[in-house]
Amino acid sequence: MGLFPLATVVALFLLLPLSLFPFVHGEIPTTLDGPFKPVTVPLDTSFRGNAIDLPDTDPRVQRIVDGFEPEQISVSLSATHDSVWISWITGEFQIGDDIEPLDPEDVSSVVVYGRYEYPMTNQSTGYSLVYNQLYESEGLQNYTSELYIMFVSQD
Repeated sequence: MGLFPLATVVALFLLLPLSLFPFVHGEIPTTLDGPFKPVTVPLDTSFRGNAIDLPDTDPRVQRIVDGFEPEQISVSLSATHDSVWISWITGEFQIGDDIEPLDPEDVSSVVVYGRYEYPMTNQSTGYSLVYNQLYESEGLQNYTSELYIMFVSQD
């Protein structure tokens, strides 16, 4: 059958098209594999628009606790199987021209914890921070946040 046996011709016929496509190894690329060429995706116009800022008098944003009791408590898994991130806010935000930011040192960020049906004998201490947005321009209102408190607990 000439210079090429039938098996070689069949192998070339099957493998040549495959060589034109990159092989997929089942890995998801990360930023370490980059840099990548940016891709712009058109805006999905089906998203709801017209978001508004709620006034601080709206019942949906009214505080239901007093003083520095915690609100918006979040518990999330952390880097290892035996640690969690715990965070919450406390205190009052302020908007206006004459604001006095909260001092993170005013509130201790301590969580006492234990195992179910046992005394809570473990304690972890975290850190607090305050976000301030101060404007120099006339007509813009300054803002200072509640206290944001975060820490990682490891057992």
